[in-house]
Amino acid sequence: MGCDTHFFFFFFGLFPLFSFNVFRSGDGVAEPRRWQRGSPGAVGLCVDPMGPLVTWVVPLLLLFLRSRQGAACRTSECCFQDPPYPDADSGSASGPRDLSCYRISSAGYECSWQYEGPTAGVSHFLRCCLSSGRCCYFAAGSATRLQFSDQAGVSVLHTVTLWVESWARNRTEKSPEVTLQLYTSVKYKPPLGDIKVSKLAGQLRMEWETPDNQVGAEVQFRHRTPSSSWKLGDCGPQDDDTESCLCPLEMNVAQEIQLRRRRLGSQGSSWSKWSSPVCVPPENPPQPQVRFSVEQLGRDGRRRLTLKEQPTQLELPEGCQGPAPGAEVTYQLQLHMLSCPCKAKATRTLPLEKMPYLSGAAYNVAVISSNRFGPGPNQTWYIPADTHTEPVALNISVGTNGTTMYWPARAQSTTYCIEWQPVGQEGSLATCNLTAPQDPDPAGMATYSWSRESGAMGQEKCYHITIFASAHPKKLTLWSTVLSTYHFGGNASAAGTPHHVSVKNHSLDSVSVDWAPSPLSTCPGVLKEYVVRCRDEDSNQVSEHPVQPTETQVTLSDLRAGVAYTVQVRADTAWLRGAWSQPQRFSIKVQVSDWFIFFASLGSFLSILLVGVLGYLGLNRATRHLCPPLPTPCASSAIQFPAGKETWQWINPVDFQEEASLQEALVVEMSWDKGERTELLEKAELPEGAPELALDTQLSLEDGDRCKAKVLRPSGPDGQGCNPARGVRG
Repeated sequence: MGCDTHFFFFFFGLFPLFSFNVFRSGDGVAEPRRWQRGSPGAVGLCVDPMGPLVTWVVPLLLLFLRSRQGAACRTSECCFQDPPYPDADSGSASGPRDLSCYRISSAGYECSWQYEGPTAGVSHFLRCCLSSGRCCYFAAGSATRLQFSDQAGVSVLHTVTLWVESWARNRTEKSPEVTLQLYTSVKYKPPLGDIKVSKLAGQLRMEWETPDNQVGAEVQFRHRTPSSSWKLGDCGPQDDDTESCLCPLEMNVAQEIQLRRRRLGSQGSSWSKWSSPVCVPPENPPQPQVRFSVEQLGRDGRRRLTLKEQPTQLELPEGCQGPAPGAEVTYQLQLHMLSCPCKAKATRTLPLEKMPYLSGAAYNVAVISSNRFGPGPNQTWYIPADTHTEPVALNISVGTNGTTMYWPARAQSTTYCIEWQPVGQEGSLATCNLTAPQDPDPAGMATYSWSRESGAMGQEKCYHITIFASAHPKKLTLWSTVLSTYHFGGNASAAGTPHHVSVKNHSLDSVSVDWAPSPLSTCPGVLKEYVVRCRDEDSNQVSEHPVQPTETQVTLSDLRAGVAYTVQVRADTAWLRGAWSQPQRFSIKVQVSDWFIFFASLGSFLSILLVGVLGYLGLNRATRHLCPPLPTPCASSAIQFPAGKETWQWINPVDFQEEASLQEALVVEMSWDKGERTELLEKAELPEGAPELALDTQLSLEDGDRCKAKVLRPSGPDGQGCNPARGVRG
């Protein structure tokens, strides 16, 4: 029986004890009223007491009535009473959203919703109105999910309307209403298990297995990037054991995708939960940008590879930042050992975080990027081989049966790889030989031999030899460098003979010997020295002079003039003496003293000078005898003035302007005796007013012999003649 029946039995059992009238409060009319559950009038009773007993019995009855009314609404049933909060919508933008109700089993149902806003102090109530108009509610407290059965008072075979009301801080917030038939509203499961992702015609294709007994569904997806919010998309109807969906593929950013399902053809049915995030990398993943450095080769023959710069990490959406992989780009380190191509394994892939140790060989180091679609763009760096050589660490002996090389051995059961390559052909593939695991010999050496028929290093050229060792040859990162050196193949003795030997005089007792560099000099560390041999052919004495391998010239001193010598040059290695070059014969001529040359030259010069002077004097004397001088006019008496003639009057040169400038130019040079001079002066007394004559007192003897003039007379019109007085000074 219900609570109303118990109440009425209790009420009418006490009715004989007192009498009272029930009426509506405020109208003052005693009138019997019908009491219905949930009716507002039930709480407005007024009692007219009939006696003192009634004054305390009636309040007890009212309290009992209200307690019985509260006990009637169980948490597992829908309460058909007014909710304990104001029935008014606050109109707030926040509140309950996305209500979904569905059948979860044959007799169980569930409703769930989302709440936006602060959750502190919020109480949720699921409201339900039947088709008859009666409404009830479930109190969910702070939870956003509620389950009930088909015995909770809610019709599951007919259409019902449900919504959520959230009450907090004296305000009520309501969700949108959902009208559906609960029994037919089955909630599908989201895509479970592995969702296969692939690219198809520039789009993203996702494929998964249909959950059991849920064939025929409508599928939706939503996706977002690190910088965008959710965007909703439709995958279309699905009606097969395998479902699929096409989504857009982002070019340069990662994206997060989620899927949900609901029953096909049931528009009012609830959607499933969103699936786990499907993280998708961009179509064009970023190029890895890293930088490496290699340390120096250590004593153990290994060097460490160090990563200087990490690749840029891809920005991921919020749901892809956890342990679930998919959108991230992973980087790996791939090693390719270029040296020793005859080894078992040449490549190895390692995590980028694990930096390996390398031998002194040449490597290609690649950073490989990969994502869920497969390999991405790569970047490769070339690490050259270590060029440090140890010329004294390798001993090579050449015999009639072949060539054998010795080097310091490593641990027992060590495999060696001997690699050789002609110098200058580093780009070509090197030749190598992998030895069987061997132990050190009693001297602690390891050996490798080859015959001439094998053709190994048979050409007369320089080879670069490198020996690698490993106790585990299949592990690429466990190889180490034993030694690296150079070797001249073929007949090094004959091939290393110097050519173009020449001898030049250096001084009176020394010569300079020059030669072209030996082909052995092209091999670093192979040529030990040059040896120059000089032999005296007269005494058959031989002397040898060592020369540094970097020099191609030497001076031989203390040689004797006029003696014949023979010189030869050879090139020696650390393990082999070279062959002598073709002999070059030379001698130093007897040299004459420099003083002798000087005096001989001086005597020749003086002899020539003396002959020239004597010839000149003799020529002058011959000229006087062969060509005597002509007679002069002064030697005749044609220029003498008669004694009886009148004395010639001098004319002042001032009267003749054209001859005024010749006054100082007239010079008379005469030679006479002292007596003649006195006589001439007596006869040549000038009249008064006549200018004085200025006679040159220095007359040459030769002119005086030619002209013995007694008186001074003027010259002819042409100014010619022998005139003792050539200058007149006035």
